[in-house]
Amino acid sequence: MEPATKTAAVKTAVEAVADFARRRRHGLILGALMALAATAYSTLSLVKFATFKASVFDLVIFDQAVRGYARFGPPAVPSVGMSYGMGMDFLQLGDHFSPILAVLAPLYWLHDDPRTLLVAQAVLLALAAIPIRRYAERRLGTVPAHLVAAAYLVSWPVAQAAGFDFHEAAFVPLLSAIMIERFDADRPAWGVVAAAGLLLVKEDMGLLVAGFGVYLLLTRRRLEGAAFVFFSLGALVMIRGVLMPMAGSPPAGFHWAYGAWGTSLGEVVLAVARDPAGALWQMVSPEVKVDTLAFLLWPVLLTALASPLTLVAVPLVVERFLSDRPQWWGTEFQYNAFVVAILFCAGADGVHRLRGRLAARRERRAGEEEAAERPEGELPEAGRTDTERPEAGRSEAGSPGEGRSEAGSPEAGSPEGGTPEGNRSVDGPVNRRVRWDPVPHWAVAVLVVGLTLVPKFALGNLVESSFYEGEPHVAAAREAVAAVPDGVVVEAVNSVGPALTARTTVLLWGPQSHNAPWVVADVARWSYPFGDFDSQRRRVDEALVNGYRKVYDRDGYIVLNRPS
Repeated sequence: MEPATKTAAVKTAVEAVADFARRRRHGLILGALMALAATAYSTLSLVKFATFKASVFDLVIFDQAVRGYARFGPPAVPSVGMSYGMGMDFLQLGDHFSPILAVLAPLYWLHDDPRTLLVAQAVLLALAAIPIRRYAERRLGTVPAHLVAAAYLVSWPVAQAAGFDFHEAAFVPLLSAIMIERFDADRPAWGVVAAAGLLLVKEDMGLLVAGFGVYLLLTRRRLEGAAFVFFSLGALVMIRGVLMPMAGSPPAGFHWAYGAWGTSLGEVVLAVARDPAGALWQMVSPEVKVDTLAFLLWPVLLTALASPLTLVAVPLVVERFLSDRPQWWGTEFQYNAFVVAILFCAGADGVHRLRGRLAARRERRAGEEEAAERPEGELPEAGRTDTERPEAGRSEAGSPGEGRSEAGSPEAGSPEGGTPEGNRSVDGPVNRRVRWDPVPHWAVAVLVVGLTLVPKFALGNLVESSFYEGEPHVAAAREAVAAVPDGVVVEAVNSVGPALTARTTVLLWGPQSHNAPWVVADVARWSYPFGDFDSQRRRVDEALVNGYRKVYDRDGYIVLNRPS
């Protein structure tokens, strides 16, 4: 090939790459943000795993369930079954109804390890930024939508979910955002699929889907809304009342936490209906619940309150706050990830609606001023014919077609401008007089708020060197794990079990002995589910009395074996 021909070919290739980058730059930007976020989430959870900060409850539970699916068997979770007294064959579906975990089974064919779940969770959480950005872009424009997506990726509910083992909550931001975005795009087929997927995530997801049905009803999509409400509530009753008991759950489930209101879902509904004031008071008492609500709404600067979409999140928040479980009320765990995508979409919709109302108010004010200045008897602009108008054929901006694209949408409303649909108000006409647009300022502020909250929550650990070093006892924990042979059943202290589950059958070491041939205990640090250190030491002493022998003992970690 001639040098000139080679140069031309290289130039053509460079131009093609540059053209692709120009056309796909927004997708590339979002992809880079998601990759960075997924890397951060993965690093957070993998470092915690490596430094023995993961736990049997819940990482081992999900690991055992997914491994069961991967081997084309039932999702048996002996770690839960033995703790509940239900045996080694107890199914995860009787604990929480999460058949969607089966979609992760192929990943275990590639790498059979709980860390696979941690990376999968990171990717699932990051992927929700795609539908969130698309939803926001239709209302706010491309640049503000990128900022909203970035704010979601650094948000504290996502960080808390990524930083505490693996949970079924990882599926919810993505599925809920797809459901909302597809219906908003008037392409509901995939929205229905996402809603069906949500019902397979957890037994209470019918509440979320029903909340979306109420939103559809309020936005005049009555047929779809009614179908969502009735089908999701029917699914909720079927899952809790029929499918979970078939899998071994008691009628009220293992996690019933509404003793003050009743012993079943129906009793709770009737009790709340009889005492709505008491229910409202319990929603804000104790104060930690108010703090959690503030932390949920502040990342979107409260604009979610201006959108009916916020109603989708209300049933799950009420479910948590009416319970008697303090761990469900706060910000420490994964529970807020169930509603985070909803609130970011609602925040974008809320600021869009507020902008529309502001535009309509200014339009009315401008009309009133024009009417006050008009000479008595002169027709208003709207009442004149084209020939009577002093500027017939000219746009209100002062020149033909100024401010509008060929398609008829305002230039200011283009994706680049960040003001879609010409400031078209939900409640009013197109506004051509507003010069100050709150949307870009809101989008920047939302991202800034998200970044300022990073140090307070789990992602802040990533900038602390001590987080990567771990505690001094980590070396002893690794040695204790190495002392346990492959393929055995082992009762393991909560923090050590995740390191053993890939090659052993792990049960949770607790106050009640399960007579496993191997035990990994910790008598130097408190461990769930014990009440105090003394109980942990007594368990070891009892095991020694009952024929176990010490195989390893260092820094509080004790490995016991009962000779066969």
